[in-house]
Amino acid sequence: MKTFTHHFNTYLIGFLLLTFFVGTAQVELETVYLNNYVEEEVYTNNFSSFNNDLIAEDVINFRIEIKKAKEDNSSLLFLSERNNLEILTASYLKTIRKGANRSIDAEAFANFLRERLPELINQFKKDNNLEELYSISRKNTFNGKISALPVVL
Repeated sequence: MKTFTHHFNTYLIGFLLLTFFVGTAQVELETVYLNNYVEEEVYTNNFSSFNNDLIAEDVINFRIEIKKAKEDNSSLLFLSERNNLEILTASYLKTIRKGANRSIDAEAFANFLRERLPELINQFKKDNNLEELYSISRKNTFNGKISALPVVL
């Protein structure tokens, strides 16, 4: 009888500890979308409209635009049935500036954006204004200004 109660108490304590640890463990799972849609249905895409606004300005002063975006604490939103992305406008402007500065042509710029924002890869493929965005952004970057200088030699 003494061994039975000893084993019973051991199993009971073990069971209680196991349920305690399993109950307190928090597992965060990422959302998985299962569907047959070939085309991604986009609900909100502030990135394309923001790109169009930048192109309409024709001259982008990144320093001033980033400062304004930081003060406003504004963000851009992309929502679809597959992807949800929210990024600060200042961070997106920095990504555009960095991509335009490091890229030698519009294709390299588009690849840079696809690498940095993989959630938007399908939208960047559809976006026809990336070449215009690159040419306008490139004018106001350091390397763009250097390449615009006339060759004296």
